[in-house]
Amino acid sequence: MQSDKATYTGFEFDVEGFPALAIINSDLKEMKNRSHFPYSVFIEIIPDSVNENGHPDETEYDYLNEIEKTMIAYLEAQTLDGQTDSVHVGHVTVFRARQIIFYTHNRERTEDYLEHFLLTTGRSNSYEIEQDPEWEHVSAFYELL
Repeated sequence: MQSDKATYTGFEFDVEGFPALAIINSDLKEMKNRSHFPYSVFIEIIPDSVNENGHPDETEYDYLNEIEKTMIAYLEAQTLDGQTDSVHVGHVTVFRARQIIFYTHNRERTEDYLEHFLLTTGRSNSYEIEQDPEWEHVSAFYELL
């Protein structure tokens, strides 16, 4: 599923008293073969500059979007030839952090890519890949759709 053709839905909510914004690929709600992507991938990137809400300022927001687009382009292109077999769920912007979410079939190749790519971002970052065949880590978003 190519995210550049997907429909995304935005949600606003609070996390620990600070505003948060989620942009979620709503087309995945009805996806029949979710279990084909049994690993959740949460990538956290710390912005260099933030506004009074702790969200990235405009320049930093644009840069974080470019980082996300680069990851999407690689991971989804690889899906077409079966290497990483990943789908982009969306991202969540919270106080002083951007969390980018994918689900993947190939944990090892996705992890290899992230280990190399994230070094090039110039931002503090981390990621977690966990088994989640029922997509429980993002179920709250899909329940709201």
